[in-house]
Amino acid sequence: MQYSTYKAEFFDEKQYVTMDEFCVEYGLDGMEVFMDDMFPRDQDLYDHKEEILLKLRTLNVRRIHCSYWAYPTSFLTKNHFNELVERFGGQEEVARYYGDLTGVHMFKRWAQEYQIATELKAHSYIYHLIDYAPIDGKWEYTISKADIRQAMIYMIQQFLNYLMDRKLLTEDSPSIEVENAGWGLEHGLQTAEDYKLMYSQLYDPFQKVKIGWDINHLLHALGFDEKKKCARFFLPDSEISARMVEMQQMYGNKPNMLAEKWLEYNILDLELVKRVGCLHLSDCVLKTTEFFRNGKLTGHYYEEIVALDSWDMQENYGVDIVLSAYDSHLPLGDGTLDPANIKAMILKIYATNPDLAILHELKNNKDQNAAIRKQLDRLDLN
Repeated sequence: MQYSTYKAEFFDEKQYVTMDEFCVEYGLDGMEVFMDDMFPRDQDLYDHKEEILLKLRTLNVRRIHCSYWAYPTSFLTKNHFNELVERFGGQEEVARYYGDLTGVHMFKRWAQEYQIATELKAHSYIYHLIDYAPIDGKWEYTISKADIRQAMIYMIQQFLNYLMDRKLLTEDSPSIEVENAGWGLEHGLQTAEDYKLMYSQLYDPFQKVKIGWDINHLLHALGFDEKKKCARFFLPDSEISARMVEMQQMYGNKPNMLAEKWLEYNILDLELVKRVGCLHLSDCVLKTTEFFRNGKLTGHYYEEIVALDSWDMQENYGVDIVLSAYDSHLPLGDGTLDPANIKAMILKIYATNPDLAILHELKNNKDQNAAIRKQLDRLDLN
């Protein structure tokens, strides 16, 4: 199964009546939409459910990506809640952003999205549960990565319980695909070890929880040190495991190989390979600057963001760096990876996991049609 993230630009080149025509032309099984883009997260989806379903069917939506909020961990666990209030500019702003001060609105919205995914007979609901700042790069993390990871696992269980209490989780409902967080600028479940910990704790009687490996997010961890002339992990020492140190030593002089070994280490983990629901495919150039460390911009980039006058200007400053150096979502082969090697990885997973899906996540390219055509041609999976 192959899917693509939906962007309105797909209609620019040709006047498709529905996305079915687009999918036939590109050999796709459907589209994925980010629900907050389609229907703002403060909107009650049940007020216009039939309209929403009609729109999603017209777009041939087969995967629904959840709406998400910044700092859901510290909000729900009340860790450093005063800090959160300070950063948002008051408790009223926190309540406005999350819908309330209890988390009820968040879980209600996610449950509505999941029920809509069920009625669509969607392939998956992508539960991208991450902890990141509302302005990328302005604030450093104050809760440990381990504590954030544990809170995320608790929140996934809380979501499963919420669905089961309302009879929304059944044998026939969509899988819940937990997407890995991006390194450096957000925290959450990131590695194979993190997912193993998650599975050791979850009560999931219908075995709905799958892994959504976003290759671009794994590549966030890597950079090229121009002084040492080698590739390495652009991360605090506390986040670099012994195995990561070994990989740096073995492949640092071969940046492309380091990137692919890092992907294999996580994605091809023997304990998890049958639990992989989807690979989110895109490429990323190795950075030569570690822009973010522990969530905060480094050096003069931080000085520049805090000198800006308004929240909007600061937000745009951080997002521009994210989209250019981290979440660039280039077609495979335009960054660090060899499409032939990624294809081999896909086929290796597929041999033991025939339910594997592929998502062509090229949402930040200026020419959407050209980007997806390039990636499809280079992979040649059909």
